Amino acid sequence: MTFKEFWDLFSSDIERFAEHNGLGLSRVKRLSIFFMPSLQAIFAYRLGRYLYLRGWRLVPRILFTWNIMLWSTDIPPTTRIGRSFYMPHTVGITIFGILGDRCTCYAQAAIGGGSGNEIDIGAGPGLPIVGDGVLVGARSMIVGPVRIGSGSLIGANAFVTFDVAENSTVVSQTASVL
Repeated sequence: MTFKEFWDLFSSDIERFAEHNGLGLSRVKRLSIFFMPSLQAIFAYRLGRYLYLRGWRLVPRILFTWNIMLWSTDIPPTTRIGRSFYMPHTVGITIFGILGDRCTCYAQAAIGGGSGNEIDIGAGPGLPIVGDGVLVGARSMIVGPVRIGSGSLIGANAFVTFDVAENSTVVSQTASVL
């Protein structure tokens, strides 16, 4: 990955943030929204990923730890996230595996679960591959070597351990007491 590719990826994240929040993108606005915690967490991940792919190991580890300590966001530099990633709430986000372009992850979403002794479908042993344009709802989990099809919606509190076809919706089965 070149520095230009790293910067283009992060710029796409800023544009997605602005688009989602209905903001115009002047230079001043770009600078001001950079200080939003979600964009800072994404920047730290993207910078760590860039340095990791360039052969660095210590600085990406520091950025990874910094993300956990400051924003409670657990995204290692081995994770691959496509363009225009949107994460409105940083707290409790865990992502291990591969995410496509224009994915959205809400608070406390967890993607991963590999133990090292599992099947590798291309993201690492036991890790999932998430397609383009997937929305992962709050407190939902995608665990194990599964594929989530592009355009799918993983509802809040859903627990996914199976492949999901494109443009599908997965919801949680919960009981409520009135």
